[in-house]
Amino acid sequence: MKNRVLALALATAMAASMMACGKSSDEATEETTQVAEIEYNVDDYVTLGDYKGIEVTIEGEYEYTDEGFAQYVADTIESAAVYAEDDSQTEVQEDSIVNVDYVGSQDGVPFDGGSAEDQMIDVAGNCMAGGTTGFIDGFTAGLVGHSVGDEVAYDVTFPESYGNTDLAGQTVVFTFQINYIAKAVESEDDLTDAVVSDNFGYDTVDEYMDSLKEEYTASLEDNLENDTETAVLNALINNCTVSEVPEGLLQARVDLILSIQSKQYEAYGTTMEAYLTSMGYDYQEVINTLTENVKESTKTELILEAIANKEGIEVDEEGYTEFITPIYQNMGYTDLDTFYADFTVDGYGGQKYFELAYRTEKATDFCVENAVVNSTNVLNADADTEEDSEVVTDEELESEVEVEADEQ
Repeated sequence: MKNRVLALALATAMAASMMACGKSSDEATEETTQVAEIEYNVDDYVTLGDYKGIEVTIEGEYEYTDEGFAQYVADTIESAAVYAEDDSQTEVQEDSIVNVDYVGSQDGVPFDGGSAEDQMIDVAGNCMAGGTTGFIDGFTAGLVGHSVGDEVAYDVTFPESYGNTDLAGQTVVFTFQINYIAKAVESEDDLTDAVVSDNFGYDTVDEYMDSLKEEYTASLEDNLENDTETAVLNALINNCTVSEVPEGLLQARVDLILSIQSKQYEAYGTTMEAYLTSMGYDYQEVINTLTENVKESTKTELILEAIANKEGIEVDEEGYTEFITPIYQNMGYTDLDTFYADFTVDGYGGQKYFELAYRTEKATDFCVENAVVNSTNVLNADADTEEDSEVVTDEELESEVEVEADEQ
């Protein structure tokens, strides 16, 4: 899992807060050039406990099973909301899913926005199949009782409050061509090569199932990695003590989130404060909640920074380039200087922030790689790589302890 600490210290806090700042990006840039850089000695704030050889236990689904894969397939197909032609049905019922083409006309002339082809309609819901937003009243009711291949025309009246004033309150004619009646694709048994080709981008069902098996296996591996890291980070938080978060550092972390959020809302011609106020929220209470969330994530950052210092983890050019390049490129930047400038706030430069993020991520890797991880359900305990933590059974752990005792 890459860029984990960055997500912890920035993205998670942003998602949890949904805030914007009260000053513009121009103001922030101007003030940054005038304020001295924040300085602190992390060892004055962090007392390290055990961080090497931490023993943790994780519980989750990490091993491939036929039952688990079947559930994964079912969930994936259901979430896709796919419908396929049902040859066994020829007459539209009140609860049918129908594929139609339609044309809306007024006084015999088609009107703009009133025509569409290959539309999957839920007759009972009076909406698009799989959707929730309804059509105008009576739009689908006239289809009931007609058969596949029929052309059906009937009057529909737009509501007086309809957004298009040319149509509001007007009665028009919708002409439908009923192409076929459909059914929901709910399981692997409903899949055909045609359904897979039309909806999932594979030529055959076998190809699609092979791809799902790869996805499922990869998801198990991700679960194992994510749960292991979470357990190790939680153990670090429990084992290490942070007396307080330096006030300037906390403010810089909050300001960074606010600055990024501010730019997003400025693009819509407003500020987060104005938006929150208009929605009935207390802006200061929201900022206070954000600050508390950021304080907790910054405590973890300080612990990892102290570990990085203790273990001599520094920024190496090759590793850092591999770390930072996908970050700024995926965010749409073409050069680092602009990227760093946009992540610079009073007292803390963008480059310094991301270099620390790199070091704390490496510190996390170090702790995970040196952890002893017990699991009730491991995907592949024999397929560890250099970047994976050691996953052992209770028997293996006991054997290792005996060996170490003999060596002593």
